[in-house]
Amino acid sequence: MAKKFVYHYFNIKGRGEIPRLLFAAAGVEYTDDRIEFSDWPNIKGTTPLGALPYLEVDGQKFPESVAIARYLANEFGLAGKSNLDKLKIDVLVDQMILLRESAVTMHFEKDETKKVELMKKFKEEQLPKCFGYIEKALSENSSGFLVGDQLTWGDLALIDLDDMLHNFGNLINLDNFPKLTAHKKQIEASPQISTYLKHRPVTSH
Repeated sequence: MAKKFVYHYFNIKGRGEIPRLLFAAAGVEYTDDRIEFSDWPNIKGTTPLGALPYLEVDGQKFPESVAIARYLANEFGLAGKSNLDKLKIDVLVDQMILLRESAVTMHFEKDETKKVELMKKFKEEQLPKCFGYIEKALSENSSGFLVGDQLTWGDLALIDLDDMLHNFGNLINLDNFPKLTAHKKQIEASPQISTYLKHRPVTSH
């Protein structure tokens, strides 16, 4: 019998969008419970760690967005074909997470002087390091995917990161990363992802 999935997250993309992309890519039905911020105080105490997102699998609750994404990737055959593939994907996703955390810290920094310093470090050090590594991975893989010859959750994490950086004020110029630009077009043009992106709710983040 098919598992019953209920995914709980705020009505934004944020750090909880990759699992939704995984459900879309796999064509697996689930309940997308989008929680409004005004309702959060009444819901917080019912969550596993007092935070979102969390995933219900046949009634069992599991927190942590990356752990959820990795589980769904394995469940849906989107985690690579070998343990070495999984390692490559994990390394790439770890780099993306570090960059995402830096972008979020910078975006919400209130001190303008400190924000300028964070922006300088982000654009001159962190972003080139992360996307240079990703560009190299794409250059070494003729399929156009990050790892192997088929879609994995690493590809979905990358298009989600691209989206977030653009929402935060076009923090990346994809013209500097031609392989990444081609990758984004390839993944977003795939039928299931294209359909999902076309119909997902429009949110601020």
